[in-house]
Amino acid sequence: MESTEKALVLKVGRFREVDAWVRLFSPRKGIFTAFAFGGSVSRRRFLGCLDPFNVVNFKVKHEAAKGYTYLLEGSLMAAHPRLRQDVERLGMAVNCIKFLEAAHLGATGSEHAFDLLMETLDALEQAEQPSRLLPLFFRARMAFDQGFKPELSHCARCGADVALQGGAQLFVEQGKLHCGDCRQWGHGASVRLSSPSLDVLQAVCELSPLQWAGLAVSNQARMECGRALDLFVEYHLGLTWDHGSFRRI
Repeated sequence: MESTEKALVLKVGRFREVDAWVRLFSPRKGIFTAFAFGGSVSRRRFLGCLDPFNVVNFKVKHEAAKGYTYLLEGSLMAAHPRLRQDVERLGMAVNCIKFLEAAHLGATGSEHAFDLLMETLDALEQAEQPSRLLPLFFRARMAFDQGFKPELSHCARCGADVALQGGAQLFVEQGKLHCGDCRQWGHGASVRLSSPSLDVLQAVCELSPLQWAGLAVSNQARMECGRALDLFVEYHLGLTWDHGSFRRI
């Protein structure tokens, strides 16, 4: 069966002399691997297509009996040359991709995750000085979009406006904020989040990745958000950063 698939190229490898395997992420199928026979040398069928971070419109053939997917040809839709040429931008993009591969649950929700990743890569490509926190914000937004977003403005027990109290305690397992008067009712691992940190997390939820570059983040907020999100992702998604990659725990 043949179809057309818009996909982001995540990784490319060779097998045999002129053939390639391609790791792809599409809004319809999620993450999958396909074979491009002659892909390493073909100038007509895959011209400029088979490079990581390219967005390509592929003509795809799937053989259900064998369980294989083949790329018949591709048409380049978008590339990210600045991202690939800048080591710092590239490192942040790779970090986002590794998290996506570890956290993505399959075809369900792929369309939204694809849009978020595309916006994040565009931000890395276009921003004059992309925030080094962008991978952290990407992880937070992915976790929140999968249904793990806590209420960030009010105490979960008494309903008090936590911003007026200068911050709150985030109880990671419950995914809830408790104000200073109610923190005794929480249990498990927790992190103190000041008002500026709560503002940053709220902005990550509401703004697009292109707007994240303009967020003013103090050193204190950076540390608090980083600690909270690492614990949050570890508990709710079962992922931790270890030796250059995310692994399940």
